[in-house]
Amino acid sequence: MSVAPPRKKSRAVFWIAAIVIGSIILATAFLANDMRNLRALDARYHLDLFKGSAQQPSRPVVTTADPQTAPAQTANSKPAEIAGAKTAPANPGTTTAAPAQKQVTAAKKPAAAKPPPARRSHIFDPPVDPLRGAFVRSWRIMGQTLCADLSKSGLSVGEWRQSALGAGTFECSYEIQKGGNGDPNAASFFIIVRGTPTGELDNIRIKVIMPDNADGRAIGETFVDAVVLLLTETRWLDFQTALEAIGKLQDVTLEAFGAKLAFFREFRNDRSFNLQLGLERKAPEQIRTAIVFDKARWTLPSPPAK
Repeated sequence: MSVAPPRKKSRAVFWIAAIVIGSIILATAFLANDMRNLRALDARYHLDLFKGSAQQPSRPVVTTADPQTAPAQTANSKPAEIAGAKTAPANPGTTTAAPAQKQVTAAKKPAAAKPPPARRSHIFDPPVDPLRGAFVRSWRIMGQTLCADLSKSGLSVGEWRQSALGAGTFECSYEIQKGGNGDPNAASFFIIVRGTPTGELDNIRIKVIMPDNADGRAIGETFVDAVVLLLTETRWLDFQTALEAIGKLQDVTLEAFGAKLAFFREFRNDRSFNLQLGLERKAPEQIRTAIVFDKARWTLPSPPAK
């Protein structure tokens, strides 16, 4: 004969065990991870369960924030704002866990990001000196015509022909000497005109020796006539201001728009003089402009000269 336990007593034991087990599970869920879930529940429903603990003095915190700003920001934080952070462990010698460190670091105001530089067009930029263009002079007469005009004036320079320097250089020249070689009183005159095979001039040089005698004075007249003719043919009228200094046998140098005139006395002989007339582009902008208008660099043939 078996005796069954009372049904009411067995039910009571079951419910007590269920409540105990459920309480343990809930306590574990709320108290695990430094009561993170309980703090979240407190923050959600404003139960103020941790109001007393929030007033306790804060323990030392090791953070990477600025030491002058982090403590002030922590003291001014509300309980609801730090409810989700981890509490300090029971041992006062240990430091706060990583979530608390992140919370304090996040409280620091991030630095304002610099706006990216605005892109603008360079059309309205002020001009840069090395990039400016420049006016440059060119010869207003061709080599063939100048040689012909010199021949008509009495200087038998001959025709425009290839130079002994090479096939890329053409020239015409004339030389006259009065007196024997080695004679200190001998007078002489030499002129040479050089340029390209197409007739574009490069430079003109004159060398003259004018001793103080009749031959020297005659050579001097020839020299002055040649200089006047050259300055007239080139049509560089501002260079004609040098005629007065040349007539007085004074050194003079004029430069304008990439052209240069130089008249100077040789240091070895005070009666020997040189005159140089030509194009001389030194500035970068002058060189750049000269390259642009150099017919030899053009891809299309230039129109024939009139």
